[in-house]
Amino acid sequence: MRSLAPLGLTLLAGWVLPAACASPPPPVATPALGMDRTAVPLGGPLALTIRFDAAPDLAPVADGFRVLLHFLDPDGALLWADDHDPPRPVAEWQPGERVEYERRTVVPMYPYIGEVTVALGLYAAHSGERLSLAGREVGDRTYRVATLTLEPQPETAFLAYGEGWYRSEIAGGASWRWTADRAVVGFRNPRSDVALAMELRGRAGAAGEPQRVSLTIDERPVHELELDGRGPTIVRQRLSAGDLGAEDIVELTLDVDPTFVPAERDPSSTDTRELGVQVFYLFVEPH
Repeated sequence: MRSLAPLGLTLLAGWVLPAACASPPPPVATPALGMDRTAVPLGGPLALTIRFDAAPDLAPVADGFRVLLHFLDPDGALLWADDHDPPRPVAEWQPGERVEYERRTVVPMYPYIGEVTVALGLYAAHSGERLSLAGREVGDRTYRVATLTLEPQPETAFLAYGEGWYRSEIAGGASWRWTADRAVVGFRNPRSDVALAMELRGRAGAAGEPQRVSLTIDERPVHELELDGRGPTIVRQRLSAGDLGAEDIVELTLDVDPTFVPAERDPSSTDTRELGVQVFYLFVEPH
């Protein structure tokens, strides 16, 4: 009779022992996030404070890492992202250093209402490599730092662009409308206080001097500002129910002085429009 080898020895002969699991890399930083509010309507603005506390024993990091900022639904699916470069390259961070900065984002008109997980990470733009961070990982070295509730868009957010606005333009991932010297936009009167949010940029160099923008309702001034053309300006202005007047539709007027004509400033331009300021964003919501 043929002898049989012990079962255990037979199985061992076919086994391939796995290699020892590599230890996870040490975290390079601890991420954290602050928000100006925890509930925001679709289309609304959100102000963020992003912070990374570098590890006390931080080892040198290669250059080229970006900040991953993802907004996820309850199933972990990506709703939208706002990835960006940090204010200083990660390669320059020092052990134990705190890197903190402000960032503004806008909630897109995504067909979803409810809770959102906000996650941070660091990834290499050229390879997709992600760095290890300290915190609650939600997958693939992406770390949960906050939760946010998306709410329906308010009626005041539906804007009617009247006289003085040019067609929307898009370039470099941004969109905007130019105003003329006077531009009117209307929204439904909620009969209560509202918060007006705007992002706009002047062209002081093209206009020859700083541009002044006056916001009025029924000829009553509600806000004034001066634009130097150095970059976008954020306006957050509370308007009282009294400011909005008695009409069902509120007409907000932007008066710009001075304006300019591109073709008169640049001989190579064929743009003969009279332009005021670029408006990248305008949103009105109950306060």
